[in-house]
Amino acid sequence: MKRVLLIILLALPSWAWSVTLVVGMEAANNAPFEYLDESNRLTGFHVKLVRAVAERLGWEIRIQREPWKRAMMSLRKGRVDAVTYVARSPDRAQFARFLPGNLLHVSRTTLYIDRERSDEIHYSEPLREMVRTWHTAVPNGYLMSDRVRKLIDEGAPISQPTVSQSELFRMLLNGRYDAVFGSMRALELAREESPELGDRIQQLPAAAFPGKRMYLAFSLKGDPAIAEQFANAFNAFRAEPAYQALAQRFNVQDRLPTAQDVNASQ
Repeated sequence: MKRVLLIILLALPSWAWSVTLVVGMEAANNAPFEYLDESNRLTGFHVKLVRAVAERLGWEIRIQREPWKRAMMSLRKGRVDAVTYVARSPDRAQFARFLPGNLLHVSRTTLYIDRERSDEIHYSEPLREMVRTWHTAVPNGYLMSDRVRKLIDEGAPISQPTVSQSELFRMLLNGRYDAVFGSMRALELAREESPELGDRIQQLPAAAFPGKRMYLAFSLKGDPAIAEQFANAFNAFRAEPAYQALAQRFNVQDRLPTAQDVNASQ
């Protein structure tokens, strides 16, 4: 009997009996999704969400925070099992697994301008002509909406400096750019680090672009069953009251994926 039990256990995949999931996160203030609270403890919607799903699976979680490009390299090399806050792209699909069930939230993109130029700069379609008329920029490595990405791929004159969103805002105020792309919450987050930015920068009215899907992306170097198990448990968690309560706690109800988002095929 003991021999039969041992054979059964050895036949099971490793994730079925013990899993410590190593999850990469950007070492940055990405509130309300991932950030350090006033006690310097890691929290946020993504943090609590990943822990809640793992708890339901009986898995341990170890979070590894590092700069964004290093996190992407860790995912590519399989040094972590997964990374949060990852938008799908053709390049990333070569080393990461994007399952609909592991969709964390849907972001939206806008344009920001210097408030002093609000009488001069106005948004008008098409966006292609807008970025040819005004010098615009997006932080390199930050994936915005598919519409913006498509323009960049087609050679539109959108600069991509290797800076953070806050640094890009300062470049905007220094006159380096006429307008810069960012998420709908980018200015709110930057203002927490540099309060003066909120008084000098504003969203460009009517400039709102389709959302970008943000995933918990799993490394292709790992066992695909782990990603699938997590996605199944994540889908089950969405049906629990605790999921909506978590979204309400961090005020992200408007960015929750719809059933259509979650069930969409890749």
